[in-house]
This record gives sequence, C-alpha cells and structure tokens, in this order.
Amino acid sequence: MDSLINPKTGKPLVKNIRRKVIDKSYDWGLYVYKKSNGKWFSDGQGNVLNIQSKKNDISKIAELRKAAMYYGDDGDGQCVFVPGLNRASEEQYSEMKDRMNQGLIPNVNDLGAVYDAQKTLKTHGREAYENE
Repeated sequence: MDSLINPKTGKPLVKNIRRKVIDKSYDWGLYVYKKSNGKWFSDGQGNVLNIQSKKNDISKIAELRKAAMYYGDDGDGQCVFVPGLNRASEEQYSEMKDRMNQGLIPNVNDLGAVYDAQKTLKTHGREAYENE
C-alpha cells in the first residue's frame, strides 16, 4: 500500500484512493530496531533486527537495544513495536508461499485474513472461492 503514496509529499499518487487503516490492538508482536538516521537496522538482506515481545516489555526493549549496540549501532536508535507480527522460519515461509500459490490464506494464524474469508464466504457463498 505504501507504493501508492508519494514518499516526498506523503500524499496519494492517485487522488481517488479509498483506504481505511485498522490499528491492531494486540499486546503481542515484535519490537524492531530503527537507527537514529531513520533506517531500519538490518543485515543487508532484508532481515531487520527484532525481538518477540509483549507491548511495553522494558526487558525486551533493553535486550534489543543491547543487541543493536553489539552489532555496531551507536544506541541512539529506537525500538518500534509492531503489534500482531510474528517471526517465521524459512520452512514456515516456504509453506506460506505454497499456500498462497494454491489460493489459500498463507498464514492460518492471521486472524484478520481468516475473518475476511469467513465474511466473504457468508456474503457471497462458496462460488466466490471456486475457480471457473
């Protein structure tokens, strides 16, 4: 969805975009580390430094900050909480890709996707999922 937003102005590229942001109110998720220059602390391969945690868990925040400093950060960055996000192993990621390619919900633990699928099924019936 961010690709529809002009990064310089912060405004939609297309004026008639309708979108509704639904904040997840989960108290579990990941803390990810953002460096003081505003970039995510990563290994260069898209893997961002993170730790599984509950919201406002000071010990996990301290652990993440300590790891960032160990790997070369100055420690002036911030720990950003992302609610409802989980880590996935390479095997889990591969299974999710396979499920998505089969037209299934990639992550069965994605409660929002499961809810939307049930809502679509109730509204439009099984035909909405059948291939023609």
